[in-house]
Amino acid sequence: MGNIKQIIEVYPFSYNKILGGQRKIDIRPYSERLHRLRVGDIVEYVNAETQSRVAREVKGIALFQNFDMLIKVLPPELIGYHSREEIRLRIERMYSKEEQGQYGVCALFIDEPSVRRMMKVNNLERTA
Repeated sequence: MGNIKQIIEVYPFSYNKILGGQRKIDIRPYSERLHRLRVGDIVEYVNAETQSRVAREVKGIALFQNFDMLIKVLPPELIGYHSREEIRLRIERMYSKEEQGQYGVCALFIDEPSVRRMMKVNNLERTA
């Protein structure tokens, strides 16, 4: 499992969707602190109210000019919403157009970290 590369504080609504597996894609402005993230890195999401934490592995990263383009391309269900309009409304409440324009936006494809375990094959150990 990779090292924790980024800690991201999220509202309980988002945290619960990540924890429950409904959010497979995390969308946010592509701020400078996210530029270091690579596929295989671990993001630790922190619930802003309870400080509970959950780790997710970055399985892919997609960059977009703005949320409108991202919302058109990605399926809402994987972001944890029922419709594109619901995503648009939430995004408008959270991020200004200036913020989107300044950084661009990213989609982090996240999943539970893969577990590597040792296996014995013909009396030799190898990582699965």
